[in-house]
Amino acid sequence: MNLEDMQNVWSEMTKKIEKQEHLTNQLIMEMTQQKFKNKIGIINKYESGGAIICFIAALFIILNLDKLDTWYLMASGIFVVAYLVIIPMLVLRSIINMQQLDIAGNNYRQSLIDFTKRRKHFLLMQRIALFLNIILVMIILPVFSKIAKGKDLFLDGGNIWYWYLPLMLVFLIPFSRWGYKSYKKMTASAEILLEELEAKG
Repeated sequence: MNLEDMQNVWSEMTKKIEKQEHLTNQLIMEMTQQKFKNKIGIINKYESGGAIICFIAALFIILNLDKLDTWYLMASGIFVVAYLVIIPMLVLRSIINMQQLDIAGNNYRQSLIDFTKRRKHFLLMQRIALFLNIILVMIILPVFSKIAKGKDLFLDGGNIWYWYLPLMLVFLIPFSRWGYKSYKKMTASAEILLEELEAKG
Protein backbone atom coordinates (compact mmCIF):
# COMPACT_ATOMS: atom_id res chain seq x y z
CA MET A 1 0.00 0.00 0.00
CA ASN A 2 1.56 3.27 -1.09
CA LEU A 3 1.35 6.61 0.70
CA GLU A 4 -1.56 7.88 -1.41
CA ASP A 5 -3.63 4.75 -0.63
CA MET A 6 -2.89 5.13 3.08
CA GLN A 7 -3.99 8.78 2.97
CA ASN A 8 -7.21 7.79 1.23
CA VAL A 9 -7.91 5.06 3.82
CA TRP A 10 -7.12 7.47 6.65
CA SER A 11 -9.34 10.15 5.12
CA GLU A 12 -12.19 7.64 4.72
CA MET A 13 -11.82 6.47 8.33
CA THR A 14 -11.79 10.08 9.57
CA LYS A 15 -15.02 10.81 7.67
CA LYS A 16 -16.66 7.70 9.12
CA ILE A 17 -15.62 8.65 12.68
CA GLU A 18 -16.89 12.22 12.21
CA LYS A 19 -20.16 10.90 10.81
CA GLN A 20 -20.48 8.50 13.75
CA GLU A 21 -19.78 11.33 16.23
CA HIS A 22 -22.38 13.51 14.51
CA LEU A 23 -24.97 10.72 14.66
CA THR A 24 -24.16 10.07 18.33
CA ASN A 25 -24.49 13.77 19.17
CA GLN A 26 -27.74 13.98 17.24
CA LEU A 27 -29.09 10.93 19.08
CA ILE A 28 -28.09 12.43 22.45
CA MET A 29 -29.83 15.70 21.52
CA GLU A 30 -33.02 13.88 20.44
CA MET A 31 -33.07 11.77 23.61
CA THR A 32 -32.51 14.86 25.76
CA GLN A 33 -35.26 16.72 23.89
CA GLN A 34 -37.66 13.82 24.57
CA LYS A 35 -36.73 13.57 28.27
CA PHE A 36 -37.07 17.34 28.56
CA LYS A 37 -40.52 17.33 26.93
CA ASN A 38 -41.64 14.47 29.19
CA LYS A 39 -40.66 16.40 32.33
CA ILE A 40 -42.47 19.57 31.21
CA GLY A 41 -45.36 17.41 29.91
CA ILE A 42 -46.12 16.24 33.47
CA ILE A 43 -46.59 19.86 34.56
CA ASN A 44 -48.73 20.47 31.47
CA LYS A 45 -51.06 17.59 32.40
CA TYR A 46 -51.64 18.93 35.92
CA GLU A 47 -52.20 22.49 34.75
CA SER A 48 -54.42 21.47 31.82
CA GLY A 49 -56.66 19.50 34.17
CA GLY A 50 -56.86 22.46 36.53
CA ALA A 51 -57.55 24.83 33.62
CA ILE A 52 -60.51 22.74 32.44
CA ILE A 53 -62.06 22.91 35.93
CA CYS A 54 -61.43 26.68 36.04
CA PHE A 55 -63.02 27.23 32.59
CA ILE A 56 -66.12 25.20 33.55
CA ALA A 57 -66.49 27.20 36.79
CA ALA A 58 -66.03 30.48 34.88
CA LEU A 59 -68.68 29.46 32.34
CA PHE A 60 -71.09 28.58 35.17
CA ILE A 61 -70.62 32.05 36.71
CA ILE A 62 -70.97 33.81 33.33
CA LEU A 63 -74.27 31.99 32.66
CA ASN A 64 -75.54 33.13 36.08
CA LEU A 65 -74.15 36.68 36.24
CA ASP A 66 -77.68 38.11 36.36
CA LYS A 67 -78.12 36.56 39.83
CA LEU A 68 -75.31 38.73 41.20
CA ASP A 69 -77.64 41.65 41.92
CA THR A 70 -75.42 44.06 43.88
CA TRP A 71 -72.38 45.97 42.69
CA TYR A 72 -70.01 44.17 45.08
CA LEU A 73 -71.28 40.70 44.11
CA MET A 74 -71.05 41.63 40.42
CA ALA A 75 -67.49 42.96 40.95
CA SER A 76 -66.59 39.76 42.83
CA GLY A 77 -68.11 37.64 40.05
CA ILE A 78 -66.16 39.49 37.36
CA PHE A 79 -62.90 39.11 39.35
CA VAL A 80 -63.52 35.38 39.83
CA VAL A 81 -64.28 34.87 36.11
CA ALA A 82 -61.21 36.89 35.09
CA TYR A 83 -59.03 34.88 37.46
CA LEU A 84 -60.45 31.52 36.33
CA VAL A 85 -59.83 32.35 32.66
CA ILE A 86 -56.74 34.57 32.54
CA ILE A 87 -54.46 32.89 35.09
CA PRO A 88 -54.77 29.34 33.66
CA MET A 89 -54.24 30.71 30.13
CA LEU A 90 -51.07 32.58 31.17
CA VAL A 91 -49.73 29.55 33.04
CA LEU A 92 -50.47 27.20 30.12
CA ARG A 93 -48.81 29.62 27.69
CA SER A 94 -45.67 29.72 29.84
CA ILE A 95 -45.62 25.88 29.91
CA ILE A 96 -46.00 25.72 26.12
CA ASN A 97 -43.10 28.18 25.80
CA MET A 98 -40.93 25.83 27.86
CA GLN A 99 -42.05 22.79 25.83
CA GLN A 100 -41.30 24.51 22.51
CA LEU A 101 -37.64 25.01 23.38
CA ASP A 102 -35.67 23.71 20.39
CA ILE A 103 -32.76 21.91 22.02
CA ALA A 104 -31.65 20.15 18.84
CA GLY A 105 -31.75 23.40 16.81
CA ASN A 106 -29.77 25.51 19.30
CA ASN A 107 -26.34 25.18 20.81
CA TYR A 108 -26.27 23.88 24.39
CA ARG A 109 -25.53 27.26 25.97
CA GLN A 110 -28.33 29.04 24.12
CA SER A 111 -30.81 26.30 25.04
CA LEU A 112 -29.87 26.68 28.70
CA ILE A 113 -30.20 30.48 28.58
CA ASP A 114 -33.58 30.28 26.81
CA PHE A 115 -34.93 27.68 29.20
CA THR A 116 -33.77 29.60 32.29
CA LYS A 117 -35.70 32.66 31.06
CA ARG A 118 -38.83 30.62 30.33
CA ARG A 119 -38.60 28.79 33.65
CA LYS A 120 -38.35 32.09 35.55
CA HIS A 121 -41.43 33.36 33.72
CA PHE A 122 -43.39 30.18 34.54
CA LEU A 123 -42.44 30.37 38.23
CA LEU A 124 -43.39 34.07 38.28
CA MET A 125 -46.85 33.12 36.96
CA GLN A 126 -47.11 30.57 39.76
CA ARG A 127 -46.21 33.17 42.42
CA ILE A 128 -48.77 35.63 41.02
CA ALA A 129 -51.41 32.88 41.11
CA LEU A 130 -50.48 32.09 44.74
CA PHE A 131 -51.04 35.69 45.77
CA LEU A 132 -54.34 35.98 43.86
CA ASN A 133 -55.53 32.66 45.34
CA ILE A 134 -55.86 34.37 48.73
CA ILE A 135 -58.19 37.00 47.24
CA LEU A 136 -60.06 34.31 45.29
CA VAL A 137 -60.71 32.29 48.45
CA MET A 138 -62.33 35.32 50.09
CA ILE A 139 -64.76 36.10 47.28
CA ILE A 140 -65.53 32.85 45.47
CA LEU A 141 -67.79 31.47 48.23
CA PRO A 142 -70.12 34.52 48.29
CA VAL A 143 -70.36 34.39 44.47
CA PHE A 144 -71.31 30.70 44.39
CA SER A 145 -73.57 31.08 47.43
CA LYS A 146 -75.54 33.86 45.74
CA ILE A 147 -75.83 31.91 42.47
CA ALA A 148 -76.72 28.56 44.07
CA LYS A 149 -78.82 29.64 47.09
CA GLY A 150 -79.62 33.30 46.52
CA LYS A 151 -77.88 34.14 49.81
CA ASP A 152 -75.62 37.19 50.16
CA LEU A 153 -72.84 36.04 52.47
CA PHE A 154 -71.34 39.52 52.61
CA LEU A 155 -74.48 40.72 54.42
CA ASP A 156 -75.77 37.52 55.98
CA GLY A 157 -72.78 35.22 56.36
CA GLY A 158 -73.24 34.53 60.04
CA ASN A 159 -70.50 32.39 61.54
CA ILE A 160 -69.37 31.05 58.16
CA TRP A 161 -66.53 33.58 57.91
CA TYR A 162 -65.11 32.49 61.30
CA TRP A 163 -64.48 28.95 60.14
CA TYR A 164 -64.42 29.19 56.32
CA LEU A 165 -61.54 31.66 55.89
CA PRO A 166 -59.18 30.11 58.48
CA LEU A 167 -59.95 26.60 57.18
CA MET A 168 -59.37 27.58 53.54
CA LEU A 169 -56.16 29.46 54.33
CA VAL A 170 -54.83 26.58 56.45
CA PHE A 171 -55.47 24.28 53.48
CA LEU A 172 -54.50 26.71 50.70
CA ILE A 173 -51.17 28.03 51.95
CA PRO A 174 -49.43 24.67 52.59
CA PHE A 175 -50.96 23.12 49.43
CA SER A 176 -49.90 26.09 47.30
CA ARG A 177 -46.38 26.05 48.73
CA TRP A 178 -46.12 22.31 48.12
CA GLY A 179 -47.32 22.75 44.51
CA TYR A 180 -44.89 25.60 43.88
CA LYS A 181 -41.96 23.63 45.31
CA SER A 182 -42.92 20.58 43.21
CA TYR A 183 -43.01 22.66 40.01
CA LYS A 184 -39.73 24.31 40.94
CA LYS A 185 -38.15 20.88 41.44
CA MET A 186 -39.57 19.50 38.15
CA THR A 187 -38.35 22.46 36.12
CA ALA A 188 -34.97 22.33 37.91
CA SER A 189 -34.55 18.70 36.84
CA ALA A 190 -35.29 19.74 33.24
CA GLU A 191 -32.66 22.46 33.58
CA ILE A 192 -30.15 19.87 34.86
CA LEU A 193 -30.63 17.90 31.61
CA LEU A 194 -29.53 20.97 29.66
CA GLU A 195 -26.60 21.63 32.01
CA GLU A 196 -25.44 18.03 31.51
CA LEU A 197 -25.62 18.52 27.74
CA GLU A 198 -23.51 21.66 28.00
CA ALA A 199 -20.97 19.84 30.17
CA LYS A 200 -20.72 17.04 27.59
CA GLY A 201 -20.45 19.58 24.77
